Amino acid sequence: MVDQLDDYARRPVRYKYIDGIWEMGAGFLLLGFAALGRLQASAPQKPLHWRVTAAVSVAALGLLVFYGERLLKKRITYPRTGFVKYRGLAGKPWIAGVIAGALAIPATIFSVILWRHLTYSVMVAVESAMLALLYALATRLAEPWRWVVLAVMIGGPVGISTLPLDHQWLGALHLGLLGLTLFVSGTIALYLYLHRTRPAEEAAE
Repeated sequence: MVDQLDDYARRPVRYKYIDGIWEMGAGFLLLGFAALGRLQASAPQKPLHWRVTAAVSVAALGLLVFYGERLLKKRITYPRTGFVKYRGLAGKPWIAGVIAGALAIPATIFSVILWRHLTYSVMVAVESAMLALLYALATRLAEPWRWVVLAVMIGGPVGISTLPLDHQWLGALHLGLLGLTLFVSGTIALYLYLHRTRPAEEAAE
């Protein structure tokens, strides 16, 4: 009985990471940030105008990823998992967002202070390692191909940081590589998930 209850408690986490959709969303977001960074570098020097445009663009990207993931989960994942949203949990996911935002503020301040004392290559290595660690924790590297993804996430940006380009180009390229790697990883996971599962009503036949 205890094992069954524990399984029920862990289901929401499994539903979040089981299909690769979150990886595709994160990758799309990083690709968007890379594109915005390049646009900022090449845009005319109008700081106020650019800041407003950038803020609106980032908000639009975030909303697109958030609602896109929800739509894909509803259409693809939930019919295959038999997911049922408990009424007691309705309206609570925003709490996690508030907590994450509160933790992100001091982390961002610390990062800005720390980066001033690091070379660009070291900064990129630390940033890539942190993202790779999150990837490893979320996926548990349960399949061999995920180790390849992890190696690309760690080594690719570091290799890019050694190219003879200015920091704006390097920043866009290393963010773009991370985003593309995550998106490809999510696409592979989704492809495998679709081939391994069927909608609940079909599986019951």
